[in-house]
Amino acid sequence: MKRIFVFLALALALLGLAGGAQASEARDITEQATIRVSSKPNAAYRVTDRDYKTIWTSNKERKAHIEVTSPEPVYGVYLCLGSDKTAPWVIEVQEGKTWTAVARGEGLYGHEYVAVEGLTHFRIAWDTNAQKTFAVNEVYLLSEGDLPSWVQVWKPSVEKADLMILVGHPDDEMLFFGGMIPTYAGEKQMNVVVCYLTCGTPGRRSELLNGLWYCGVRNYPDIGDFWDKYSLKLKTQYDIWGKTKVLKYVTALIRRYQPEVIATQDVNGEYGHGAHRVCADACLQCVTLAADESKYTESVKQYGVWQPKKLYIHMYKDNQVEFDWDIPLNSQGGKTGFETAVEAYKLYVSQQQPQYRVEPRDSVKSCYLFGLAFSTVGPDVVKEDMFENIP
Repeated sequence: MKRIFVFLALALALLGLAGGAQASEARDITEQATIRVSSKPNAAYRVTDRDYKTIWTSNKERKAHIEVTSPEPVYGVYLCLGSDKTAPWVIEVQEGKTWTAVARGEGLYGHEYVAVEGLTHFRIAWDTNAQKTFAVNEVYLLSEGDLPSWVQVWKPSVEKADLMILVGHPDDEMLFFGGMIPTYAGEKQMNVVVCYLTCGTPGRRSELLNGLWYCGVRNYPDIGDFWDKYSLKLKTQYDIWGKTKVLKYVTALIRRYQPEVIATQDVNGEYGHGAHRVCADACLQCVTLAADESKYTESVKQYGVWQPKKLYIHMYKDNQVEFDWDIPLNSQGGKTGFETAVEAYKLYVSQQQPQYRVEPRDSVKSCYLFGLAFSTVGPDVVKEDMFENIP
C-alpha cells in the first residue's frame, strides 16, 4: 500500500512539473535572430530597436517582406504596424525556390499577433501583388510558451457600446479621464470604445494601443485621421478640419457604436487646445443630431439613428459629478483606476513632458471631475456611477 502512495505522489509530482513547464511564458527571442528587409537593407535595425520613433517602410515593391533566421525555433510573431487596416500579411517558409504561406495576419489592427509552429527560417510578407508601401514599427519573435500579457490580440471594435469616449489625441484619454477606462473596461467588463480624432504618427498609435491594453481594453479603438494641428480657438480648429466634416464624422461615430453614455473633453480645451474644444462642441451638437434621421443621411443609411442617454464633459460647470477613481480594482491586482492610468501613461513615451500628467483629484484639471451636459434619464443624484438611471 505504501508503494502505491509513493507511486501516486511521484505521478502527481510529474504531472505538476509537466503542467508547470506547459504554463511557462513565451520569451522574446528577437535579439538572437538575423533579420533582413527587402528594401533599404540598412534600415533593418528599425524593426528591432524598440523605439517607436523609428520605422521601416517598404519601397512600393510587389512582394515587400522581412526575412528572419533564428537559431531558436519561433512560435509567435508579433508586429507593431505603421497603420491599421492595411493589406493582410503572411508568414511564408521556403520550399525549394518557392515561398509558401503557413500563417496569416489580417492587417486590420496596428498591433497583430500570429502563432507559428517552431520556425527557424521564414519571412513576413504582404499578401498583395500591388505596388504599395507598408510600414513596421517593431517585430517581436516569441519562443514556445504561454502568450505574455503584453502581447495584444485585439478583438473587433464593439458593435454596441456602453460607453464611448471621444478625445482629440492619444494620451488625452489618460490625462483627463484617469480611472474611467480601467474602471469600466477592465474592472466592470463593459463595452467601451475609445475614439480619437487624430493620431499623428505610427509611434503614437502604438503608444495608445499599449496604454489601452494595459487598462483592460480588448476591443479595438476607433482612430481618426484628422490632421493634428495645434490651435487655441474653436473656430480656428473647425476652419482647419471643416466644421461640417467634423459634425458628420462624430454623428457617424455615435450612430455606429450606439453608446448609452458619451464622455468627452473640456469645452475650454483643458489648457486651451482647439482640438479638445472641438470634441466637446461636436458632442454637444451631435448627441441630438445622431437621433435626427434628416441629418447626415449617409450614416443614417449605414447605421440608422441613435439617441445616447447621457453626455459627460470634462470639467463642465453644470450638474457636476466627482467620480471616484481611487477604488482598488481586482482586474489590476488592487491598484486603483487612477494608479492604473498613471502607469499606463508611462507607455506614452513620446509624451513624457513635465507639463503633462494624469491630473489628480486636487488639480484644477482633475480627471475625476465631469459635468452631466445632456441627459434623457434625468439628473444624477447618487453621483457614483456614469450609468446611474440607466437600466
